[in-house]
Amino acid sequence: MKLSFTTLGCPDWTLEQVAACVRPMGYDGVELRTAADGNHLSPDASDAELAAAVETFQRAGSSVISIMGYCRFAFTNPAEVAANQALMRKYFRIATAFKAPYIRTFAGQIPQGADKDAITMIVADAIAPLAREAADQGLTIGLETHDDWCAGKRVMQVVNRVDSPGFGVVYDIYNAYQSGLESWDTTYETVKKHIVYCHLKDGYTLPDGSSHYVYVGAGDMPMRELLGRFKRDKYQGYFSLEWEKKWHKDLPPPEQAFPHFPHKVRALWSAA
Repeated sequence: MKLSFTTLGCPDWTLEQVAACVRPMGYDGVELRTAADGNHLSPDASDAELAAAVETFQRAGSSVISIMGYCRFAFTNPAEVAANQALMRKYFRIATAFKAPYIRTFAGQIPQGADKDAITMIVADAIAPLAREAADQGLTIGLETHDDWCAGKRVMQVVNRVDSPGFGVVYDIYNAYQSGLESWDTTYETVKKHIVYCHLKDGYTLPDGSSHYVYVGAGDMPMRELLGRFKRDKYQGYFSLEWEKKWHKDLPPPEQAFPHFPHKVRALWSAA
C-alpha cells in the first residue's frame, strides 16, 4: 500500500510547493492535475514548460505517479470523440516526461436519452486504440468510477471490450459508494483485478442529496472494513487522496488536510 494525493486539493499551490511537500507530509507520490485551465499544468505546455516542471519534481526527489487528465468519450458526435483522443495523446507526452506510469481518464456523462449500451461501445472503441498505444509506451490509462460509470458491471463492459494491458480502473471508492448503485464490496469484487490505483476520500450525504466531504474516517465510509479487505487481498497499489478543494472552497486547506491522510490511513491499515 502506497499513498499519494491529487493536486485538485491544492489549487493555489505552485508546482514547487507541491513537489516540496510530498515526502515531508508522508506521501509516496502525487497525481498531477493537467487541465486546460493550466492548474497545475496545461496539456499544451511547451517543451520548456514541461521540462521545467519535471526538473522541479526531480530536484525535490518527488514522484508523479499519475497524470490526472480530463478526457471524456461518451459522445454520439465522432468529432467530439476524436478531439478527446487527441487530448489523451497529449497526456502521453506529459506522462512520459515525468516517468509517470498512469493517466486518469473519465468516460463522461451518458447523453440524456442515449442508449447506454451503445454509448458503452463508443467509449470502449474510442479508448481501445489509445490503450494499445499506452501499453507500447509503458503507460496505463485508468478509467475512473465517476458519473454514469460507478457500477462495476458497466465499468467492466468497457474494460473487457478494450482488453488491453494499457487499460484499467481508477477505483474512486467514495464515488461508487455514494452513487448507491451497489455495495462497495460488490463494486470492488467486480473490478479488483483491474484496479490501477484508488482514489480515497470520505464524506456524508446531506438531506438535499449532496455530498459533504470530510477527513478520512469522519464520514459514512466503512473505512476500517474497506481497508481491511484491501489488506487481506494484499493490495500493493496507491490510495490517492482526492481532496476536492478546487471545487469546494469551504473545505479545510491542504496544509491541514494533507498531513492528516497518511497518518489516518496508515493507522487504519495497521489496525485492520
